[in-house]
Amino acid sequence: MILPVPQKLPIGEIIESPYQGEIASFKEKEYSIDRLSALIHEVNPDYLLFHPSINSIQSLVLLASYGAAWLFGQNLFFLLAVIFDFLFTGKFEAIVLLLIIMLIIFLILLGFAPVLTLKQLKTKKSHYYKILLLKKTQQVGYYEHSRKQEPIFHLIDYKDIIASVRGNEGTNLESLNLHIIDKTTDELIHSIKFDDHRLNPYDHWAFIRTYMERPADELPLDPRYAHACPTDISTSLLACADIAQDKKGKGLTGLRHEVTIMGWLRACTVSFLDLAEGNIYQSSANPALHPEVQRRLMWDGKNNPYNVLPVTAERQAAFNNKNAKVKLKWYSGIAVNTTWFIGSILYVMLVIA
Repeated sequence: MILPVPQKLPIGEIIESPYQGEIASFKEKEYSIDRLSALIHEVNPDYLLFHPSINSIQSLVLLASYGAAWLFGQNLFFLLAVIFDFLFTGKFEAIVLLLIIMLIIFLILLGFAPVLTLKQLKTKKSHYYKILLLKKTQQVGYYEHSRKQEPIFHLIDYKDIIASVRGNEGTNLESLNLHIIDKTTDELIHSIKFDDHRLNPYDHWAFIRTYMERPADELPLDPRYAHACPTDISTSLLACADIAQDKKGKGLTGLRHEVTIMGWLRACTVSFLDLAEGNIYQSSANPALHPEVQRRLMWDGKNNPYNVLPVTAERQAAFNNKNAKVKLKWYSGIAVNTTWFIGSILYVMLVIA
């Protein structure tokens, strides 16, 4: 879960500022609405909170960490077999010593990524943006993250934002960026990079403008994906992993924390990635909990006009780490995954033997 910290990037192609002209129509209507609905953590008359998005590069880093752990286990057993053979056969050859040294170095290199990943599970250090849109006060809140210091909270005026689209060099991938520039010095003060290459940045900006500038019934949401979440989702990694799993479209009923066959099979096969993404949800500093934000909230929590499914009793229990079905699903899935992991190592050892 140790992934690159979002950078303050130069301004790309400027789209527009808020309140300028009509809001553009969606270019990729169905896909964009589904994707945006899945990224929403909460939406109500007071605020909309976006989850951090996990892009393909970040998923690749997580897979690399998982693969490194897999190879680490296999090579550890191989190293133990070499040492065991050396101790009991008594045959000492320079090539055997060289092999042992090379394996130890290789294990150190392989073990570095998994150790960092396990450390992140424990420390839950923030690295990712949760973006908060305050509709009533027309402000945007977020935490600026740094590896060397605690997250810094920022609350900026929506009217001062400049939206731009920036592409990755050498690719056709684009993402939305929000900036604030000092009008006296022309220097960049704030830069929020959403870092979601799967989403059309123009649709992303149209969605933000619709929420901030238009009535609730004009915000396009797909309730199959847009489920309400408790503001603080840090009490249960398994419940957060359920969100990560179901927001990939693998079992839409799962967001109510009902255990399905497909959800359980996914927990048995790629549970590591879902747990890693759930940890990212947990570790990202939540601007909705900041005192400055809480002081500005005015909604009484009743009659939400937005098309979003409420928190069910099963889901609330899961977030409180008291849902036995969810625990059984994930613990059994992790057990199956671990069995596959150890089984592959033993198979490699059998082939070597």
